[in-house]
Amino acid sequence: MKLLVLISGITLSSIVINGCVIGAIYQSFPLTPPLGLELVQKSTNQIEARWWGNNSENYFSGYVIFISTNSNDIYKDRNSTNHFDKPYLNNSSGGLPTVIAPISIITRDFSFTITSLPNGSNITTNITYYVGVASYSASRRTFSPLSNITNITLTN
Repeated sequence: MKLLVLISGITLSSIVINGCVIGAIYQSFPLTPPLGLELVQKSTNQIEARWWGNNSENYFSGYVIFISTNSNDIYKDRNSTNHFDKPYLNNSSGGLPTVIAPISIITRDFSFTITSLPNGSNITTNITYYVGVASYSASRRTFSPLSNITNITLTN
């Protein structure tokens, strides 16, 4: 009987310890999503995306901008942490994140001027564009859930 109690105690301790470790890893893994995304028309072929960010995670790399003329491309699975199937903009070096940002506990404002879609076609008037932003970790290849999703139709 004492052996059974000892084994049960060891098993229970193992479950509690493993559960805490897994819980700690899971809780610290997600990235904080950006807030307050706004879109502003800068010209007939430029959209400025503005948002607030605060990412103190040591694996944070920056922000990825998602844009499409089809709202379903952006809204689908917006709370996921895997957005590689969504149309996103690369940075000037051709990689991610779109906007490289420092790790910070201070909330800062960010902006990015969008001139083309991920497929290379230029932004034009009289078309509605849907945009969302996510925090990104290059080392872990994961995203935060998307920010609020907003849209804009450029005019002449």
